[in-house]
Amino acid sequence: MKSKEVDGELRVIAPRLLLSCRLTISLTCLFTSFAAILMTINLSMAIVCMNKRSKQLNRTDEINSTNSSSGYFGLNSTCSDDLTTVQEKEMYLDKPAQGMLLGAVYYGVVAVQLLVGWLCDKFGKYKLQMALGSSVLAIASFASPVILENAGVPYYFALRIVKGVAMSFALHSTLPLLTRWTTTQEQGLLMGIASAGIGLANSVTHPISGLLCQHGGWKAIFYFGGACGMVASFLIVCLVYDGPAKHPRVDAEEKQYLLTFQFQSQTSKKRRVIPWAKILCSVPVWSVVVTNFFFFAVVKGIVLNLPIFVRDVLDFTVTENGIFSAMPLIAALLLHLLIGPFFDYIRNHNKYTPTTVRKIFHVVGTLMPGALMFVSSQLSSEYKYFIISLITISYSLTEFAVMGGFGYAMIDLAPDYIGILQGINKTISLAPGFITPLIVSALTPHGSSEEWKHVFILFGALYVLSCLVFVTCGSAQQQSWGKAIKNDTVSVLSGSSKPRNNFA
Repeated sequence: MKSKEVDGELRVIAPRLLLSCRLTISLTCLFTSFAAILMTINLSMAIVCMNKRSKQLNRTDEINSTNSSSGYFGLNSTCSDDLTTVQEKEMYLDKPAQGMLLGAVYYGVVAVQLLVGWLCDKFGKYKLQMALGSSVLAIASFASPVILENAGVPYYFALRIVKGVAMSFALHSTLPLLTRWTTTQEQGLLMGIASAGIGLANSVTHPISGLLCQHGGWKAIFYFGGACGMVASFLIVCLVYDGPAKHPRVDAEEKQYLLTFQFQSQTSKKRRVIPWAKILCSVPVWSVVVTNFFFFAVVKGIVLNLPIFVRDVLDFTVTENGIFSAMPLIAALLLHLLIGPFFDYIRNHNKYTPTTVRKIFHVVGTLMPGALMFVSSQLSSEYKYFIISLITISYSLTEFAVMGGFGYAMIDLAPDYIGILQGINKTISLAPGFITPLIVSALTPHGSSEEWKHVFILFGALYVLSCLVFVTCGSAQQQSWGKAIKNDTVSVLSGSSKPRNNFA
């Protein structure tokens, strides 16, 4: 392990990143998160594809005369008179069904968050959880067209819940895994790369699904997602290992570097006592949870409902819908890749405390997007290109909050209990995943421009609330109960050979 003396201190030089195992792990997590998100959000464009003829039909007569007998849900199957590339049933999902199905995944996600976190902290086995989650998602994606056509919407609703459970195991095991493969010196970069899969999926799912709809029909959207899920499972089995000590191909220098300086101390063979009382009474912990609740309600509301808003109000074609719906997500992805290293640079120079840096980033990532949402709500459909531009800027700026604000604050608070903390955080804060689509559907029963204005006002207000909570109560100070094992290894944050608290 190489080192050099700077200003009288011995500083460790990180081994090369290119072709390293830690970069390979991060890239595998990137593709895993990409596939998992794609398989859950592609329903938005599938709905647009299914309903693409609804504007040429008398929608009221169609729903009243052919509505399925599935109770609350509305599903219509008729024979298509249009000549399409793939002959398939023409299907129609009404507004209540759309809202319920878009949010169904998050019933499953919320239900198992605490379990996933507890399993990660107690037993590890990140590779196993990721592989199983990705495989189940792929199988469920392949089965989606069959369930929709032959079993009906209620059964597909149940399948979406199963997909939510699988997504939790595939996605939320990655953060505890990455704490074994990153150091504070590279935290922003490697975790930024790993989580970029979410932004990448958000960016390309809509345009790819639009093209698949145009040339292969709505079923092709689900089949493509399933194929990505199977590739992700294969990569996890071949490339992912739970830690440097278990990796058979890790370079000796990289292994020594990670085991000596890694961000989270190696898990003890002794069973750790989880400080539940201190966790549940921690104001900084709850500040992140509440902030994430409001913040997630907006960003997931935009991701799930933007294609429907573009169709209802801006009146673009299916292909144009996919492109314009992806613009905010592409811009966010580009900014995502820049903000992680930028945050590392600011924090590593120690000009401001980590808490101050996170709060500054958080204000930029919430208050400014909130203001742009309020502006968007006052514009008519005549300014549709300007509306798309404002939404693009607004959504991309949220990456400041995710990468440098509240997003990774839990790691600062208690690195040895990140699995449990994320479990609590996600159990509560992901609830808007199934609540927001219902609210948006209720606010836009006719899909008019006036109705969608209320949605954007709501989004702006939620952004402001998420800003106020974290700025008022948030912290990046490591808590006294945050380390299960006293660690006298050197700090990578400063590169010093002297023991130091990285997060004070």
